[in-house]
Amino acid sequence: MRDWIGEGGALLLIADHMPFAGAAEKLAAAFGIRFSNCFATFAEQSRGALFVFRRSDGTLANHPIINGRTRDERIDSLITFTGSAFQLEGGAQPLFVLDSSQVLLLPETAWQFTPETPRLSATGRLQGATLRFGKGRVAVFGEAAMFSAQLGGPNRQPFGMNSPQAPQNFRFLLNAMHWLSGLLD
Repeated sequence: MRDWIGEGGALLLIADHMPFAGAAEKLAAAFGIRFSNCFATFAEQSRGALFVFRRSDGTLANHPIINGRTRDERIDSLITFTGSAFQLEGGAQPLFVLDSSQVLLLPETAWQFTPETPRLSATGRLQGATLRFGKGRVAVFGEAAMFSAQLGGPNRQPFGMNSPQAPQNFRFLLNAMHWLSGLLD
């Protein structure tokens, strides 16, 4: 995989919350990406798990994926839904960064939380980034629902790209594909 990407291939690496981030650890490490096998959430549980990243407050980075090729492709806000987080070594470009309002929960078993569940600060950890690897490109994300269109819960609420709170997530995915293919530079 490293050789193929180094020769001009492209990788979209998405590893959601635990246990998915743990399953992607070895592949990610080959590119200098260190996933935390965790659940990213707000430190204050009452805030829920919807993270909003905005161009206006600087939580969305200046990047071709965020800027698009035209005004219609420009991303002004993006929503993620829990997920995991990662750190990068080397010259990667962050797309969206977690802050002190968020924590990483590290349960022994997925979805089994107690007051004693270990927590880490999420400050400075990423949920989205890109890197060039040789002649190739890698886009990495610690959250999968943002790229899906789901109906969740007993009331079948729209979730992911079809959530009314995430109107630009579909455009973000398309821009990410354009960046991976070289249409955006």
